[in-house]
Amino acid sequence: MRIISGKFRGLKLYPPLDSNTRPTSDRLKESLFSILESHKYNLNLSTSKVLDICSGTGALGIEAISRGTELVYFIEKDPKAIHVIEKNISKLKIKNQNEIQINLIKDDAVKALKKISTIFNIIFIDPPYNSSIIEECLIGLKELNLINNDSYIFAESSKKESFQVEGYEVFDTKAYGKSKLTILRLIRSGSIE
Repeated sequence: MRIISGKFRGLKLYPPLDSNTRPTSDRLKESLFSILESHKYNLNLSTSKVLDICSGTGALGIEAISRGTELVYFIEKDPKAIHVIEKNISKLKIKNQNEIQINLIKDDAVKALKKISTIFNIIFIDPPYNSSIIEECLIGLKELNLINNDSYIFAESSKKESFQVEGYEVFDTKAYGKSKLTILRLIRSGSIE
């Protein structure tokens, strides 16, 4: 596991300590960040606020930091995974904490959302496959006003999983082996002039 691009490019990250954590494949991660940096979504990583839910090793949030993001929240409840995230963040050797704001919330994904009051542009959700966590997080993100019409959610699931939450539109879906990346955003309500 390595950082693919940016100022920490090539830095090797610590892998999961056990099989409970399923890291995002390098292929999917590379594709995800290519999508993010394309002009299709009108996103700028250097001005984006990133939320990495079910962070695992922290690889997605750390990749965002490497590519210029200045604010990242990691959410993880597994103590072994939290230890790996902390070790991986420390590998970045960020001296000036004013430059990059990193927050690690050690809690269940849905409970952790209640501890945040920031609006995020980019949200990664990568829970254990075949759980209800994606749906629960989508509901929480909307109800707690942690997203707006310019926010994009990138949810990784097994290829066989499907989920639908009221108020969201599926912007795109991409399959990678046994995994699937679903890109969602809030449905934009039409305005009457």
